[in-house]
Amino acid sequence: MKSKDDIENRVRALLCDELTRRVCEAKTRLPHLCTYNHRHPLDTRKSVEDMPNDTYNRISTNDGERIKQTIGLCMFNAEAPTLWPGNICEDPIDAQRCPYFQPPATKESIFKAFQVNVTNLDWVKANMPELYGLFWALDDSSNRRLPWWKLLWYRLVRINVAPVLPNYDMMKLLPSAPTDDPG
Repeated sequence: MKSKDDIENRVRALLCDELTRRVCEAKTRLPHLCTYNHRHPLDTRKSVEDMPNDTYNRISTNDGERIKQTIGLCMFNAEAPTLWPGNICEDPIDAQRCPYFQPPATKESIFKAFQVNVTNLDWVKANMPELYGLFWALDDSSNRRLPWWKLLWYRLVRINVAPVLPNYDMMKLLPSAPTDDPG
């Protein structure tokens, strides 16, 4: 049987892991983690103005329920239609090569959301069931403090995204074609 100190240590470890997970997520370059990314629904109409729509969304589950498909659009400069290129930002490589990538989370917003979530027992029950069980075992869910070394780590950590991958022209990397010049 675990002592109260062992359970409290496990609570602190789970809280540390959750904060570390959030920091790592904030540092990744993924399309849905950019402030300029907009998820736009695809067309699901079978006909448009009594004409068949051959490109409508046909994706559905096994039980026939239609899946709502979306596509990621980069909305950088969207307020100026003449400057907006209308790029599709759907795959991780798109975000990794984007020079305009802007993460939506700041250090302060990450920590504030972390504190709000771990103080909400319904959120803890749904998202961190092990932590919820430990709170139940302690019969006191007020001990939600991080250890001092984790707070120091968080104060020193920088939340910046990975650098932009270079956009190589693959054709330049291929060998040149042999010429049919006989002489």
